[in-house]
Amino acid sequence: MVIDMITNIPGITIWEWITVDRAPAYIRHTTADAYWQPSYGETDGKDRTPDNSVFVSIPATSTDYCPKTDDRVVSGIIDDDLPPKTALTVSNVKDLRAIGSPRVQHIELILK
Repeated sequence: MVIDMITNIPGITIWEWITVDRAPAYIRHTTADAYWQPSYGETDGKDRTPDNSVFVSIPATSTDYCPKTDDRVVSGIIDDDLPPKTALTVSNVKDLRAIGSPRVQHIELILK
């Protein structure tokens, strides 16, 4: 039995943050299936509350673009040229596309 990467959403939209004439600008990228998981933290050991961060895993076959810190991301495919105010910012990137078999190669993001 062969198991591929687990995904739970049909894709994400990434706005690559760039500067043009010293002004911020964006290039929009989309992915195919991805895994999206809000992070939870414990408060006094009794309950779990969102800590306003999200873990995202993008299979290597889902995208040609590797996000970088300060890019903006939303769950789902959005056609807008600019990220919405609800977009999260990439705070950490792990590029694992060269490790392991092609079925498990992926990119991991932490969004805040």
